[in-house]
Amino acid sequence: MKGKSIHYDGKTKCIYNTDVEEQVIIEFKDADSKFDGEKKAKFKNKGILKNTISHILFEFLQGYNIPTHYNRKIDDKQMLVRKLKMIPIYILIRNVAAGTLCDRFKIEKGTILKYPIIEYYLKDDKLDNPMILESHAYAFEYADPEEMKFISRMTSKINAVLKSFLERRKIKLIDYKLEFGRYKNNIYLADEITPDTCRLWDISNGSLNDSYFNLENNKAEKSYQEICDRLTGN
Repeated sequence: MKGKSIHYDGKTKCIYNTDVEEQVIIEFKDADSKFDGEKKAKFKNKGILKNTISHILFEFLQGYNIPTHYNRKIDDKQMLVRKLKMIPIYILIRNVAAGTLCDRFKIEKGTILKYPIIEYYLKDDKLDNPMILESHAYAFEYADPEEMKFISRMTSKINAVLKSFLERRKIKLIDYKLEFGRYKNNIYLADEITPDTCRLWDISNGSLNDSYFNLENNKAEKSYQEICDRLTGN
């Protein structure tokens, strides 16, 4: 299947329309990115690795009856997904203290959180993506109460499933971002799940190693490749 025209051209991915109105193609780029103050470097074949990792994780989540926009992998850099009307909120789930959480609350990096923290942010670059409450979502009509309840429930389920899956591969899911969208009154997990949207630490001898996966410099390609290999069992 080939894309007919560009639906959206962003920094890290391009989305193409298809012959089927409710389907689009996501093509991952070899671009740099930033997550919660952490830079993720650009390198050749990054888009291929991101596509493979997202494909593995979306298929795994669907096996646990989590509705996602994922349909199938098309080629090295592209996947076919359901076309959604995106909810302008992203969810940040924190399992271990790191990044801006440590700065805001003066908590030691690497502190295991007794309960996961779920934060909501408005996707608006002009406002610098402010943190919001669920009541903001209702009041400003970004999503209604039932939708937010569903998103919260799905987020908790996704977190439990992903944490277990990754820990069996000696990877600790520190924190990560999720996005959701609507299709015919149903809500689906959308966007991507890759090292670009996560903070992942290695588990060595039962302890956490926050420097093993280096995604910020010339070691980034090796780190992405190893994460991908662990997920595929290579």
